[in-house]
Amino acid sequence: MASPLLYPVLAEVAVITYRDVRLKTNKDNPIPHFPLPSQYASVAVIYGLLSMFPEQASNLAAALGWGFVVATALNAWTPGKAVVTANSTTP
Repeated sequence: MASPLLYPVLAEVAVITYRDVRLKTNKDNPIPHFPLPSQYASVAVIYGLLSMFPEQASNLAAALGWGFVVATALNAWTPGKAVVTANSTTP
């Protein structure tokens, strides 16, 4: 039987790929308009951490995984892109 996290992982990869190809972002990549490898690596890290939940909490891990998919689809979270906030204290 497949892990309950398998489908959210596949959906996350599909959403990332579709969004970047559709919006034609990352035009300076070696393969133009495809997602950066860091985006796929961040998916592997996030879902790898979710897979460490005990078997009794696998449904909770799957729900969190689907939450990441929804957040990515709504552009609330972009995997692989760090959010940098400048906190300048100039006199």
